[in-house]
Amino acid sequence: MTNILEYEGQKLSYSIITNKRLKNFYIKIDLIQGVIVKTPSSNTAYIHTLVMQKALWIFAKMRAVKERTTLASLFENEGRVLYLGEPILLHVNQTPESFYREKSIPLVTRLVEEWSFLMGVKPTHVRFRKAKRRWGSCSHTNELSFNLSLAQLPLECITYIVIHELSHIEHKHHQKAFWNCVGEFMPEYKNCEKILKNYSPSLS
Repeated sequence: MTNILEYEGQKLSYSIITNKRLKNFYIKIDLIQGVIVKTPSSNTAYIHTLVMQKALWIFAKMRAVKERTTLASLFENEGRVLYLGEPILLHVNQTPESFYREKSIPLVTRLVEEWSFLMGVKPTHVRFRKAKRRWGSCSHTNELSFNLSLAQLPLECITYIVIHELSHIEHKHHQKAFWNCVGEFMPEYKNCEKILKNYSPSLS
């Protein structure tokens, strides 16, 4: 259900997801889905008031999301793609997908081999796919999946994502033990998380 409020002459649309198991009120801003409010309450008037109180913050976050460099817009407007954090001209016979398939798979595969050895863990399988929202994942069977567009990121961020997913082999959660594991092998991981906010995983 879409709701609309007006704040200082600007209209703000948002959707509500009610989940009584939640303990708090959350606001998520997504490039594709827009503003999503997750809440344990079904009181629409109460939710509307909370969103109004957060409106200034929401508009600021929405601007930041729209300003992110997307691969599709960069390619369409300039004929360029991002490679290791830098824009480069794409060869006339290449598509962004073929470029990233060529660059991401060998680079990430090598990093997985190196870091799995250093961390003393071993994935059951490594695969690559297009995804709109996720850079990587680790299944309950320790199969790692990585986004084909990873090669757009600075190398330190690609390394962080590899370490992050390898850490999930031992820790199937995001609790303290997991982050201790990530921090042991990449102490500066929080800086990488900040940098990642400037990139979009989607190829389209």
